[in-house]
Amino acid sequence: MILVVLSLVTKKNRKVLHNNAVRKFSGENRPALTGVLLLKPEYLCGLMVQDHIFTLMCSPLYLNDPFNRGWSRKHKRMNYLQLSYRSIELLTSAWKQSRFTRTFLNPLINQHTSALNYTLSASERKKVLFYYPMYTILACAEMYLAVKGRGLKTAERKRLTLVAAMATICDDLIDEDKWTRDQVFKLLAAGLDEDGLSTKARLLLLMNGELKKIWPLSAAYLEQLKVALEWQSLSVRQLDPSIRVEEIIQVCREKNGHTSLMFSTLLDETWTDAERNFIYQSAIVGQLTNDAFDIYFDVQSGLSTYINRATSVADSRAFFIDECRKLHQYVLGTDNRARHKRACIQRMSCMHAFTLVAFDHLQNTERKYGVPVNWKKPSRKEMVTDMAFNRNRFKLLKYILQLSELR
Repeated sequence: MILVVLSLVTKKNRKVLHNNAVRKFSGENRPALTGVLLLKPEYLCGLMVQDHIFTLMCSPLYLNDPFNRGWSRKHKRMNYLQLSYRSIELLTSAWKQSRFTRTFLNPLINQHTSALNYTLSASERKKVLFYYPMYTILACAEMYLAVKGRGLKTAERKRLTLVAAMATICDDLIDEDKWTRDQVFKLLAAGLDEDGLSTKARLLLLMNGELKKIWPLSAAYLEQLKVALEWQSLSVRQLDPSIRVEEIIQVCREKNGHTSLMFSTLLDETWTDAERNFIYQSAIVGQLTNDAFDIYFDVQSGLSTYINRATSVADSRAFFIDECRKLHQYVLGTDNRARHKRACIQRMSCMHAFTLVAFDHLQNTERKYGVPVNWKKPSRKEMVTDMAFNRNRFKLLKYILQLSELR
C-alpha cells in the first residue's frame, strides 16, 4: 500500500517534498529527537523515489551482513511487505498523535500560558507541543506495548502526552534555571506556593494539576520520577571536558533508562522484570541514535557524548550494535507471544537503523581527518547526516532489514 501511494508522487512533487524536508530538518528546525525523522509524513514520503519503486518490489537489495555474531536464520526474516506495514503503522501512529496533541494538549498549553501572560518561544513550542510528546508515544510507550500486542488507550495517551510536555519543562528548570532534583520533585509531588516561582515553574505546576485531574499520581510513578530527576541533575557532568567515557555511558544509561521506566508506569500494565529490563535497555539505544545525529550541535554546545568522545566511529558502531543485540535479547526473553516480540523488534529497527546511516556518514568524515577525529574541526555538513540523499534512504532500508534480524 505504501509503495502504491509513493508511486503517485510525481517528479515535481518529489522536488517539493525534498526541499521541504531539507528546510524542516536542518538548523534549528531539526528534531531534537531523531526518531521523528521517520515519522513526519512528508519526510516519510520523501524516503523513497518513484524511479526505484519496482526495484524495491521485485528485487531485494544485496544485504552484506556486518553483524557476523548473532546472525540467525532460525526466526522469520523481515521482508519488504512487513517493512511497508511497519512504515504504515508508524505513519498512522504519528498522524493519530499529532491530531491528539492539537485537540488535547494545545488548548491546555494555550489556556495556561495565556493566564500566566507567558509566550513560549518557537523552540519551546516545538519541544512541548511536538517533539517530546511524539517521541514519548511512538518511540517509548507504543514500543513497550508492541511486545504486549496492544495499542494505547485514550486515558494512557492523555497521561503520557501531559508528562512528555512536562518533561521538557523539567529539563529546562534543571539545566537552565539550576533547580535541584529535590526542588522539582517537591513541586510535582506535593505542590508549592506559586509565590516566588518563575513563570516556567508555574506553568509546570499547572500542567501537573491537569495530570492530577485525570489520574491520581501512583507510588510507582513518583518513585521512578524521583530517580529520573536525580540522574537528570547529574547529567550536567557531561559539560565537563574531563569526564571519562565510562562516566558518560553510565549517566546516559541511568538517566534515560529511568526516564523510560517512569513512562512505563503511566501505562495500565504490570511489567515483569524481563520487560522492565527491555524498557530500560531501549533508552540507551535511543540516546545513541540521537547523539549520532546531534554530534555537530553537541560539540558546539560543549556536551560530551559517547559518539563524540569514542576513540573511533568503528568503536561507536560496535558499541551501538552490541547494545541493540542486548535490547533484542531482552525482548526475546520476555514471556510474550513470539509474533509480538518479533513485531516489537521490527518496529524498533525502523527507528534505530537511522543510527547506522549516520555512522556511515561520520566514517567518511573520519577518513578525511584521521583517527581519532577532533570533532571541532569538521564542518556542519561533514557531521550532520542528510537523509534527503537517495543513497542514505536506501541504506536506511537495508539497515532496517539487517537490524530486524540481529540476535
